[in-house]
Amino acid sequence: MEPDKSTDNFEFADEFYEAYANSIIYESSSWDLKLVFGQLDQSEGTVKVVQHSAITLPWTQAKLMLYWLRGQIEIHELLNGKIHIPPPVIPPPPPPLTEEIKKSDQNAEVVYSIFNRLRDEFLANLNK
Repeated sequence: MEPDKSTDNFEFADEFYEAYANSIIYESSSWDLKLVFGQLDQSEGTVKVVQHSAITLPWTQAKLMLYWLRGQIEIHELLNGKIHIPPPVIPPPPPPLTEEIKKSDQNAEVVYSIFNRLRDEFLANLNK
């Protein structure tokens, strides 16, 4: 099998930089998804996240990224064992929907169901 040559035409921009992030905030719109990256900073005795960069992706690219990211994680775990998720950072269940939210957002129950399903799948994967 020949190596994939699809990355032969990539190069770093003059302003290219790498940064570490252990915090990501997601901002979505009809057009795209913004990922705001930051790093936990406890140096002053308080817990804060210093945000340092953001990348905005069109939804098509975000969905493709999900595919490639899942593949990378599954391969990493195949080669190295399960990635440990500390209990304090496991996503909590979504808070119950109030009648006010249900009335104000016609999709609230479907969104609630989606996040419950995703959390259940996430937890099931941790225990495999």
